[in-house]
Amino acid sequence: MVNNIFIDTDVILDIVLGRAEFYDDSSSIFEKFEKSEVVLFTSPSVIINAQYVGQRQTSKNKCRATIEYLLNYFIILEADMSIIKHAYHSKFSDIEDAIQYYTATKNKVIDYFITRNSKGFKSAENILPVLTPFQFLKLYNKNL
Repeated sequence: MVNNIFIDTDVILDIVLGRAEFYDDSSSIFEKFEKSEVVLFTSPSVIINAQYVGQRQTSKNKCRATIEYLLNYFIILEADMSIIKHAYHSKFSDIEDAIQYYTATKNKVIDYFITRNSKGFKSAENILPVLTPFQFLKLYNKNL
């Protein structure tokens, strides 16, 4: 069964910045896409955030080229006013995290929300499992 997964900013940044301790797990998720084992989703604000943070830590051109390449992997989900209002009325301490989470849950097609910031999602309403790349890969390999 193919899993539909929402990718958060930090997972993209692991690839863009080549973060040694996280790169392998994050890149393995993209490799699963290449093998048609997962479908990847994200949002415009994840892309914007990854570009903003990434270009501050590496060259703007390298960041831009890497993210532009990664765009080929994603289906983009849009947030609307109902998602934004839901986020502002949620128990999330970080509104940006809430908007990403509710964007992922809106269409009920996403199986997992993948982030390395799982602490930021403790207030999630358990609509959608929130996993780190490592946790997702462990679960995925267990279910093979």
